[in-house]
Order: sequence, then C-alpha cells, then structure tokens
Amino acid sequence: MERAFVLLQAVVAAGGPVGVREVARRTGLPRSTAARLAATLADIDMVERAGDGSLVPGAALATLSVDGGPVPLLRDRLRPLLTALVEHHDESVALAVDDGDAVLYLAQIEAASPVRAPGVEAERHPFHVVAHGLALMAHWPADRLDEYLSGSLVAPTPHSITDPDQIHRRLEQIRSDGYVWTSEEFELDINGLAVVVAADGAAGENGTPEGAIGYYGPSYRLSPNRQPSLASDILTIVQSRARVMSGTIA
Repeated sequence: MERAFVLLQAVVAAGGPVGVREVARRTGLPRSTAARLAATLADIDMVERAGDGSLVPGAALATLSVDGGPVPLLRDRLRPLLTALVEHHDESVALAVDDGDAVLYLAQIEAASPVRAPGVEAERHPFHVVAHGLALMAHWPADRLDEYLSGSLVAPTPHSITDPDQIHRRLEQIRSDGYVWTSEEFELDINGLAVVVAADGAAGENGTPEGAIGYYGPSYRLSPNRQPSLASDILTIVQSRARVMSGTIA
C-alpha cells in the first residue's frame, strides 16, 4: 500500500505525463514493481494512461481531496531530493525526523552497489550515535540538550561518543560546519554524513529543522578521508534543491 501511494504521489508531482521508467527512477522502486502498481492504480482510475502510454492522475484521485487541497508529507516532498543525492554519489540516502526520544528514519533510497549498508527505513535510533540524529541535536534548545545528555547514553560500538562535554563540543562544530560525519558509532563498518533541512527548505542554516538528510554506507567507501568534498557537495545540493521544493511536492 505504501509503495502504491508513493507511486501515485510521484505521478501527481510530475505535473504532466510521466513514463513508468521515470516514475521508478524518482521513487526508487524497481521498474517491474512500478509497472505492476501503475496497472493496479489504473484499474481503479487513480491513474490513467496517456496516448503514448505515460501516466497521468486519474479521475478517481478527486475522491482523496480535502478542502484546501492535500498537504504533501515531508518524505514525499523530499523524495526527489533523495533521488538526486543517490544519483550524485552512489551511496544509500535516508531522510530522518525528530521523533521525541529517538530519531526516526522516514524514507530511504538504497544504493545500487552490491555492497551497501542495511536498510534503515522506519527504524528509530539514539540521536547521539547517528549522523542524522546529531544534525538534529545541533539545533535543540539548551534545556532539551541538557536533559538528554543527563540521561543514560548507550554506546552500541567502541567508537560511540557518550561523554556530554565531547558531545557539546561536537554539536558546536556541527553548527559551524553545517554537517556531521559519523564513523562506526552505531554499527561497525558503517559511516554516515548528514545535514538538516530547515522549515524554509534551506540546509545547514539557522532555523527550525524539518528533518535531516544524508548518506550512510560502508566505512571503506564513505569517509571524509576518501570523500573530502562530499560534505560540501551535499550542502550545495540540499540547499539548492530543497529551496525549490519547499512547500511543494515537485
């Protein structure tokens, strides 16, 4: 069901006829899955086939509308950005949000490489041991940060950082740099790189973050030593693309 809605939202977001191959690319779905879901949605008139076989929103889609029009979910609005990042650097990409006592991974697109990190979609992880969580923590108010750091901080690996003073210094650096690298801090042999996407669509800037977006993958490939320009690249891509998509689904 979730995949069907992702495909449907991609068809609506296209703003015109779009082929199954392109929908598969934008959503990260296998082409065969996209074709099967498109056929099912066409059977119930949620999508229709244009003359060249491409997909357009169907007449039955109007039954899902509410007054004022539908509000796109964050993961659907930013999914094209995830796709752009995977295309730029063939490493898995994820979108995560602040879920109160943990960071929640809303969406991911996995890399095509046969050697990649395990999937994280729908998982909840401690903030202080994953790049996405640290990126969000850097924007917390002081009282929330102090409360979190006064609790019991788990250390999933020998590389996990749990000392509050070290974490404070790290968060200051994240605020200065606009990004964060993690090195085998949640899982051995897995590194991460993340930036926040702010409410105005910007990245790495002051403001209330909507979420964090970034790469995760094998440490032998994904590291600041092997990819020294990747952090600045992701900032540039997220800043330019997220501003365009802020408040839209396209």
